[in-house]
Amino acid sequence: MAHRKHVEKLITSQTTSYLLGKYSLIIMLTGLIIAAWNGKVLIVVLLGLILSAAGLAKLYSYLSLVRVHCQYSLDYQRVFPGECVEVNMRVVNYKPLPLPWLKVDSKIPAGLTSETSPEQDGTLSKVIALLWYARASWQHKLICPRRGYYLLGPIRITSGDIFGFYRRTRLKKVSDSIIVYPRIFAINERVIPSRYPLGESRAAQHIFRDPNRVIGIRDYTPQDSPRYIHWKATAIHQKLQVKVFEPTTNPKLALILDLESFGYDGVGNERTGSPSGKTDELFETALSTAASLAKHFIEHKSAVGLFVNTRLADSGRPVVIPPGSGTGHLVSILEALAKVTPLSSGLLTELIQGERKHLPWGTTLIFILSKPTASTSRLLSSSNKRGHKSVTIFTGDHDWQENDTPNQSEAVGVTAKEEIR
Repeated sequence: MAHRKHVEKLITSQTTSYLLGKYSLIIMLTGLIIAAWNGKVLIVVLLGLILSAAGLAKLYSYLSLVRVHCQYSLDYQRVFPGECVEVNMRVVNYKPLPLPWLKVDSKIPAGLTSETSPEQDGTLSKVIALLWYARASWQHKLICPRRGYYLLGPIRITSGDIFGFYRRTRLKKVSDSIIVYPRIFAINERVIPSRYPLGESRAAQHIFRDPNRVIGIRDYTPQDSPRYIHWKATAIHQKLQVKVFEPTTNPKLALILDLESFGYDGVGNERTGSPSGKTDELFETALSTAASLAKHFIEHKSAVGLFVNTRLADSGRPVVIPPGSGTGHLVSILEALAKVTPLSSGLLTELIQGERKHLPWGTTLIFILSKPTASTSRLLSSSNKRGHKSVTIFTGDHDWQENDTPNQSEAVGVTAKEEIR
């Protein structure tokens, strides 16, 4: 359960009638004084009742939001597209003064919808009455249909006197967000070239020795560690024997997305002649492809990194995640993909050149593109010279040709068929 943090920003007070406004009350008070001076008893009584009611209503409104606390919590903050987030609201009145009415409004982030009576302006509203030292709670369900990073809007609490003459509003900001991961699909391994191994694989050279994989024995030499002596085989052969291990390596892979490939300009607008929404669809497909590949490779014990020349929704920085493995690393990649925006942080070549230290020799570069660009072609050529293998994956309906990528790079098309969790 994720509890929300509240920051009170301001308190406003307003009246719903010009008759009980500031200047109207001054005029009535002046009239009361004049009527009293002239002995007009009926007018004095009438104006006195109005001014007394206005004063009591004003005082009641002033005290209405004193010691009223609103708690805001989510059952989940990280979900996949199509899932729901339950928003739990709880209001407590910590004073002996009852509240005849209390309205709580919470803003829905653009892109999310509600199952429970959303307003036309994207606001969830609830009107309740609270007795002294009473509390109330209710739930709203938000549907998350699309990948993204959603900051929840402020909470507006409004109350006042029993007649509704004067209203008082308290506006609170909340600091939580909802992260919707990209869709994850099952990857067909047949579209991945076989010369780019997945997970743990046998190495062509003796890079590391895996002590869990014994493939034979041989005679002992002075350079061998006594820890690897095979005592049972030594007893049988009557001379020292040591274990021979299978050499293995964990491949390192880097997933690379170029915003220029999807037809976005520097401010996130389409600059191609593609149909409306087609660019966004291809971009979302590419992000889902990256998420699916990251999950697939990490489950096969590979180290996976992510590089995107975007401006993240929360920090404005590009995505730079060095190759790593494990569930925690996969979550970091999924969160970064959820925060990716169409806003470019610059050329992909500049980003990769500045992050070469995170790409050790032998790292396989997997470019996920919508169409080839001059920038990615230069990167592919220079990366091959630096000892990096490369794969280019085209999303969408692009009919790639052999001259789309350098000779040392292999291009494939990936179509995600089955969504998984």
